[in-house]
Amino acid sequence: MYNIKLKIKECGSINELEEFIRDNNIKLVLFGEYHGFVKQIQIQRKILKKVLPKFFLYEMLEENIILNDKNTQRFLSKPNNKDFSSVSTYGQLKPIVNLARSFNLPLIGCDIKNMGVDKNWRENKFSDKEARNITRKRELRQAEIINRYASKGLVFALLGDYHLRKSSLIFPKLRVKKAILV
Repeated sequence: MYNIKLKIKECGSINELEEFIRDNNIKLVLFGEYHGFVKQIQIQRKILKKVLPKFFLYEMLEENIILNDKNTQRFLSKPNNKDFSSVSTYGQLKPIVNLARSFNLPLIGCDIKNMGVDKNWRENKFSDKEARNITRKRELRQAEIINRYASKGLVFALLGDYHLRKSSLIFPKLRVKKAILV
């Protein structure tokens, strides 16, 4: 287990996070994920425990939605090595599905099907223009879903950290102007 020390500019500690969000009417917490290269689930769990969002958005779930325990059980019953999409397996997504389940949160995909690529995406060479077009479509979809749910309550959105770069198309499309970026 890691000793997690989280520094948020306006908060002295993670224990102040809940109050900070409430006092500043924050509707969005964006978390930049490394997609398994670094185990971040303990940090995500700690933030979720303090933030208590109404919705959990997850890039890797693409266009799928897991709203209840029946949907969760169906998802978790799939073999770990079975392809979820052209990009990921069920096993890769199950830790986040279980995390959302532990907080009884709806888990909502916020990306496009197969993330805009086919099964042979690793072998394919994309031109810069093709890569930019795929990224553009994905980020516009992510912003659309974030806006839809942030208008209904506090959102915890788990996106690949690349999509949270300064030049991302997500930020200018967000209607929520106050957010926390982790």
